[in-house]
Amino acid sequence: MTVSTRFIHSSSSMAAPVKKKGDMYKHQDELPPLPVPSLKQTLDTYKKSIIPYYPKGEKDPHFLKYGKVIDDFAKTQGPKLQERLEKYAVGKRNWLSDYWDNLAYLEYRDPVCPFVSYFYAHKDINTVIGKDQLLKAACLTSETLKFMESIENESLEPDVLKGTPFCMESFKWMFNNARIPNQIRDLSPRFEPKENRFMVVISNGHFYKFYHHNLETDTILSLNDIYAGLASIQQASHNQPAPKNPIGVLSSSHRDKWAENYQELIKNPINRLSLHDLASSSFVLCLDDTFPNTFEERFRTMWHGNGINRWYDKPVELFVTRNAVSGFLGEHSRMDGSPTARMNDHIVNQVSKMTLEDFGSADESLNTPILFEHLKFEVNAKIEKEISQELVTFKNTVDSLDIKVWHHFGLGKKQIKQFKVSPDAFMQMMFQLAYFKYTGTLRPTYEPASTKRCFNGRTETCRSVSPESLKFVKLWENPSVSREKRVAAFRDAVKAHIEYVGKASMGYGCDRHMFGLRQMLQPEETQHEFFTDPINNYSSHWYVSTSNLSSDQFIGWGWSPVVPEE
Repeated sequence: MTVSTRFIHSSSSMAAPVKKKGDMYKHQDELPPLPVPSLKQTLDTYKKSIIPYYPKGEKDPHFLKYGKVIDDFAKTQGPKLQERLEKYAVGKRNWLSDYWDNLAYLEYRDPVCPFVSYFYAHKDINTVIGKDQLLKAACLTSETLKFMESIENESLEPDVLKGTPFCMESFKWMFNNARIPNQIRDLSPRFEPKENRFMVVISNGHFYKFYHHNLETDTILSLNDIYAGLASIQQASHNQPAPKNPIGVLSSSHRDKWAENYQELIKNPINRLSLHDLASSSFVLCLDDTFPNTFEERFRTMWHGNGINRWYDKPVELFVTRNAVSGFLGEHSRMDGSPTARMNDHIVNQVSKMTLEDFGSADESLNTPILFEHLKFEVNAKIEKEISQELVTFKNTVDSLDIKVWHHFGLGKKQIKQFKVSPDAFMQMMFQLAYFKYTGTLRPTYEPASTKRCFNGRTETCRSVSPESLKFVKLWENPSVSREKRVAAFRDAVKAHIEYVGKASMGYGCDRHMFGLRQMLQPEETQHEFFTDPINNYSSHWYVSTSNLSSDQFIGWGWSPVVPEE
């Protein structure tokens, strides 16, 4: 379909010059491979990390007993597994990547939404553009497409922190990619961008394929044209009732159930083409008809929405509501949050600077065809029944999850730094103290440490609970302890946390290494008691998960609990 309606203004702005191809990956050859830590280092790190979970600490009889098990593992099965892992790692720049992507994500069977995906809620933009749904959506789309092209032509500046380059491999999974349901292990194909110059827009539960490039010149449509396309799609979607059988909710299913329904859907050639377009599209934009106002309402919009106006299998899914609240949801299989946080930080910052003049004049794009088409789905009786069931399941699932927001404006990172304390370590200790105040104990706490300074690095676990953090919270809650001793305990806990983060970010935490050692077990081999002792599972059962990627362009971010307990 060709659309001619455009948002018109009187002037235009100059496009930034395109950088030469190659900058994005210029540091890749410098990156070290992900190391295989020594067995002793990992076991020492692990042994210290579990001390807080025993009532009497390192003097506890149960800890002493398990300590002997760890020592036996270090002499018997451990060296064999270590040798195999080191041999497996030879010639690989990242020995973990295939195992981790598959076992931690693509083989994970619970619904990706709400249990795996993560969200960012964009800050409000107090401008004409920032208060209008379609203007804001057009600007976010335009800036996202520019970011996409900077990855495609490799002109995106590489991530460098304090002179240390970080791996850029995961950026290539951001666009023209999707998770596709499959039994046992989902698929995650990447499609050729230049062959798929379209996005998917979801409005009123209907799906539209919108070509965001001029197919003759292979250039991004102007803001006017993007606005025109979105406006026409929104109008077309509301000129008909919402779909009786909203196909989007199926992507919220248990992955095995979704794989079964997916196979049923693609028996129909129309469905097969529509699902292929969804998978190969650059990204998804959802135009919601809601008016979220409170922080909880906004965050629930980004976190899971209504299950209908969504497609949860895309790495990049943007939302703009009727009252111009916007945000992002990310499918997690091939990327952690840092690439998408960088993109969202950039696009929101750019949109906050834009004015109506950026839309240009009407005559600049009058001859550009604007193409979109309604993606059709034909639903048989089996799929109709499944959709009905999944709508109920989705509602029950999201209703079982709480989200509460507290704002404290009295302390920020600049003030924390004045006390010569890492803001991250400070907050991790505050989480520990708050949890201790609430429950009277500490439980396993997860913080990701980025290993992107290694080639194709993703994350390592930083175990925030330590003997030092336990001592800190106990002393802090004891009114008979002097202020000086409490502050000293706090600083000791912060120091221990920073040391762990430093080791983990270089690939020398204990969790990924122990994961790798498990993968080296042969089918006929029995696991050593080191792996089967209850504390091994308990110490990595993350009652508290503290992942975060903050930005001045976000009002919040979040994800689901990763274990069923509180």
